[in-house]
Amino acid sequence: MAFRIVEEKCIGCGACKWVCLFDVPALAEDGVKYTIGDKCIGCGHCENICPNNAIEPLPDHRKLKKVTIDAEKCVGCTVCMHVCPEKAPWGERGKPFQINQDKCFRCGMCAAKCRHDAIITEYE
Repeated sequence: MAFRIVEEKCIGCGACKWVCLFDVPALAEDGVKYTIGDKCIGCGHCENICPNNAIEPLPDHRKLKKVTIDAEKCVGCTVCMHVCPEKAPWGERGKPFQINQDKCFRCGMCAAKCRHDAIITEYE
């Protein structure tokens, strides 16, 4: 888990749930406020959208700086391309893909879904 929701600040609007690519935020036991579970990869979309500034990084949070593809491991299966909201991975099926760094906003979705461990993530 990379972020947490400050319970006292959460107004239960659901913006964090709406923007999360991994469907991580969930309603807390009270059914009004939200919590962040262990599947959080730390992309920061929820932090950026929260209207009440209720989401903050945990002390050990590391921000994703760069995403690249290891051409030797990539089999060109196209999964990364299909799961990327910005379609930053590109290439030809059956051949190693590349990441368009101008399109990539470092959400980590491609790395999380790659079945061949071909996606390299670098953190700040």
